[in-house]
Amino acid sequence: MDFQEAIYTQFAQSFEAQQQALESLPPYIEHAARVIFASIAGGGKVVCVGNSTGAHLAQYFSTLMLDRMDRERPGLPAINLSGDAAALMSISHNDSYHDVYSKPITAIGNPGDVLFVVANKGNTSPIIQAIQAAHERKMSIVALTSPEAKNISSLTSRDDTEIKVNLLGTARVHECQITVVHTLIDLIERQLFGYDE
Repeated sequence: MDFQEAIYTQFAQSFEAQQQALESLPPYIEHAARVIFASIAGGGKVVCVGNSTGAHLAQYFSTLMLDRMDRERPGLPAINLSGDAAALMSISHNDSYHDVYSKPITAIGNPGDVLFVVANKGNTSPIIQAIQAAHERKMSIVALTSPEAKNISSLTSRDDTEIKVNLLGTARVHECQITVVHTLIDLIERQLFGYDE
């Protein structure tokens, strides 16, 4: 096996995937950034959840909101439900695994908040229940998805935003989703703090 060729292939496929995503995603990313900005500007917060490896991306987005990316700035209101192991275990044990996200959303979600969902696998029940709970609480949905996250579109309303990375292969999808997360943070910061550079 030629490792240099394998390395070249990985980078080339990544560049090609990023280019493909760039051709289709900008309007959805812009709309999502405006929705999140409006929520924060109105005193709301972002509640983040994810399934499978999307849980890590949801946590990463929440971390960048609470801390920062490249610019010094105040933390932004975000809560990650995917990383709270104690709550997840307790709700799974006392109620049901299906409620691990919906129960906290019902408890802390307010009208005007945003549910940020990263769903990269089939529609697992906790994600479905989370979206339904968010709608009941009059929250907006920003869903970062892949083709394997079937039927998320049918769960979202006309006012929600789905950013679907329409690519195959876990690595390529995640690379593009990380870029989407970075871009969202940049656009939110520009709106809130007036950065122009």
